[in-house]
Amino acid sequence: MNRNETIDSATRRTSPTRWLGVLARKSLDVLIPPLCLSCRRPLAQPRALCAGCWSQLTLISAPLCDIMGTPLPYDAGPDARSAELRWNHPLYDKARAAVVFDSVSRRLVHQLKYHDVPGAAQLMATLMAPAVKDITADADVMVPVPLHRTRLIARRFNQAVLIADQLSPLVGVPVARYAVQRTKRTPYQVGLKREDRANNLHDAFEVKDRAAIAGRHIVLVDDVLTTGATADALAWTLRAAGARSVRVAVFARVIGNETAPA
Repeated sequence: MNRNETIDSATRRTSPTRWLGVLARKSLDVLIPPLCLSCRRPLAQPRALCAGCWSQLTLISAPLCDIMGTPLPYDAGPDARSAELRWNHPLYDKARAAVVFDSVSRRLVHQLKYHDVPGAAQLMATLMAPAVKDITADADVMVPVPLHRTRLIARRFNQAVLIADQLSPLVGVPVARYAVQRTKRTPYQVGLKREDRANNLHDAFEVKDRAAIAGRHIVLVDDVLTTGATADALAWTLRAAGARSVRVAVFARVIGNETAPA
């Protein structure tokens, strides 16, 4: 039995409590009409986007830079590289994102992080699954980018964990929630250059479960990839703990002159 069959089998054996939860959610959908996850207009289907928001979402598709995962102007083959690698080569192996970080994806990220709209994580994971399939095919474990405990207390949840939990059954890769800890609370990174972000993140992470990391192919999961400084810092930490490879899977990534997320 392969990994996906194991997950499907476990899903079929789910306890009655889960079905009660499903029934409760369906009842709420009748009492409270579903809303677009981005603009909050009424919808017929829950945990989705309206036609207007969907048409404005910029999906990332081939041709891509094999390392950065950014769109390329023409197809130069499976090993094509972005010119950005000349001055900005990451410490992680590869990155993949589902969409460009723009107005609609920004609203989705903010709905998840700041407005307690957990359905956004499910939509993000659904869009991510086909975009990250090449970096999850032989992956051993997914590691959500951790928050410092003080920020986690203030926010009450880690959006990267919510996304990873939704993505896990779609790609058949387990989640190691506590393998890595953020031990240093860094200042907010908004508006900072890559070098300043990197300086803030020096020694910010610590591997707590080396058995989950050593000799493994790791996929980091987060909502947005901006300069890549956080991913680089985590990649360095994971490699020091013996990771065989470190890849990055995100919902959205900043491309060009788009403003970095708050």
